[in-house]
Amino acid sequence: MIKYGYKGLNKIRSKIKSKELKEQYRKNAKDFTRKRKMCFEKLINYILNKRGLCTNMEINNFFNKINEDTNMSAQSLLDQRLKLNPDVFVDLNIDYLQGFYEEYKETDVKTYKGYILKAIDGSDFELPNTQTSRDIFGRIQARTGKSIPRASVSMCYDVLNEYIIDVIPEKYRTNEMYMAKRHMKKDQEITKGYNSIYIMDRNYVSLEFLTFLNKNNIKFLSRLKVSYYAKEIRQMKSKDGFIELEHTKDRMRKKFWEDEEIRKYAKEKGRTKIRVLKYILNTGEEGYLITNIEDFTYEEIFDIYGKRWDIETLYFSLKSKLQIEKFTSSKETIIKQDIYASTLVYNMIQTMKNEAKEEIEQKKYKHEMKINENITIGLFKNEIIYIMLEEDDKKRLERYDKLSKKILKYKIPIRKGGNYKIEERPNNKNSYNKLKSF
Repeated sequence: MIKYGYKGLNKIRSKIKSKELKEQYRKNAKDFTRKRKMCFEKLINYILNKRGLCTNMEINNFFNKINEDTNMSAQSLLDQRLKLNPDVFVDLNIDYLQGFYEEYKETDVKTYKGYILKAIDGSDFELPNTQTSRDIFGRIQARTGKSIPRASVSMCYDVLNEYIIDVIPEKYRTNEMYMAKRHMKKDQEITKGYNSIYIMDRNYVSLEFLTFLNKNNIKFLSRLKVSYYAKEIRQMKSKDGFIELEHTKDRMRKKFWEDEEIRKYAKEKGRTKIRVLKYILNTGEEGYLITNIEDFTYEEIFDIYGKRWDIETLYFSLKSKLQIEKFTSSKETIIKQDIYASTLVYNMIQTMKNEAKEEIEQKKYKHEMKINENITIGLFKNEIIYIMLEEDDKKRLERYDKLSKKILKYKIPIRKGGNYKIEERPNNKNSYNKLKSF
């Protein structure tokens, strides 16, 4: 059976070439009709191949790679990009993921006791420091008193298969539970036919959100702030049990609820039954997990929650390795294009990385080995344009296989639970082992 990496790439490649995609995602019917230096197909490939450089260097590198001696200005490129609806990359990402989850269900899709584990979390993104960015996305007040533009970005991440299922860039300080609901609606069309468990941090446990999850039979697992539902938790007689949250008059006050329909449903129910698991923090204090999963053991629940950390490393990879915040414009359209395109690129890279890992002969090594993600990103960015533009099927497959073999060469050990001496060193932001791959 052909691995999904190459099959998925061809799927994206064919869709980019389609007339239907252009007609659906150009902003105006007259856009991309005249013969330009940067047509619709080239523009999509250009955005997917951006490397975090200034626009003029990006243009120069792109046309050098496709062997075209073209003199295009940064302003001309900006004008072309503003004609493109950023949702085109959302569409391409959905197509890419659906192909994997539908066609490889029996062979490659990883689950935990039949569930896909989806972590939801948000992060603040740096934006170009302009008034336009501040007006569109909002701002954070710096210690100097100046305002700095920021966006709130939320992601839904399949922690076992390492795919970004959905991404939402919004105004700074947008309600995280509002974005989580949008994730849950969107990702159901992507992973249709699978059961899911959503893993979240402690900012997702309002009574309204718990009611929404239970009403829609959505399985979740979240950390709980110590001050939340303290009265009910104090009555627990064991470290793992159920509590009932009474929908008191105070808890049902309108100011605590944004969705009136959910509030009415909560009033009718009168109380919410929820499972709470206690544990001891390193400080000696008690911590709590909260869930509506009933049929997993205490140990399994903690095993699942431990996998939530992967979404934290995801944001590190996007910002530090894939350089997602290297925006070249403060226009909303272009910022969203870059975020959505980086999501698709990340997923394609993860496919290649995971498939390469399967080829590692683990018995040869003292430690379990994994593929070096930083190098994989660099190699992918160097080679993918040649694969996408190759018209000959045989040559395209040869190029893809050659890239896969290159990626396999770069392996690093996974050291689990080892005690390794860490030497104290002065801070050095230009450390040789933290250099970017491109």
